[in-house]
Amino acid sequence: MKKLPLKLTEEMIKIWKQCVIDYLQGLLGRPLGPLETALLLPGVLKPSYKDKGSFLLIPYMNATEAHYLKKGSAKLYVIAENGKQKIFYIWKENEIIVLHKSFRERLPNDRYYIEMMEDSEVVSITNFCMDSIYAEHITAHDLTQKIVNLKTERRIDQLDMLLTEKSDRYTIFVERFPDFYLRMSNEEICGFIGINETTLKESRRKQAKTPPKKD
Repeated sequence: MKKLPLKLTEEMIKIWKQCVIDYLQGLLGRPLGPLETALLLPGVLKPSYKDKGSFLLIPYMNATEAHYLKKGSAKLYVIAENGKQKIFYIWKENEIIVLHKSFRERLPNDRYYIEMMEDSEVVSITNFCMDSIYAEHITAHDLTQKIVNLKTERRIDQLDMLLTEKSDRYTIFVERFPDFYLRMSNEEICGFIGINETTLKESRRKQAKTPPKKD
């Protein structure tokens, strides 16, 4: 039976929006000032529940929204020629889900999926709203650069892992992404670290036999 959508109360909406403000202030390292007022105007930030398996983006759908992930996780991927998911990025709670260039420049999306990996709570904003915010608040540009930098750092960690031997990737994955591996299916792990399920099983057996490192 399909789950009925949960209804947010006015108090919950207020709390969720404040979570966005708190996250951005922590990222900036100081109060947002007038930007906070702009973000809290009616209709700018839109909280909602997203079920596991629901999509924020599919091919031929424009990336018109950015999302603060209050709770849950999401993945960015394409479908490879073998029909498997090739996962480029994973977001977890207290992060911003956005394809920045497509979002800002209204570029068409011809291949990417953004799918919820868990039942999630998100707060969304459209690029239409962000246009006026960018025009009036230089702080928004500073925050965007910080968000992009954080994403780049994690993507570099993943690419560095993908340059190692396939048999070693699972161990590196567990060490570098401890917040992810227990929340992902075998298929998702394989899609993220670029191995097949046979190699994943062998890597897990190898890891189980390896004694823990001594301090």
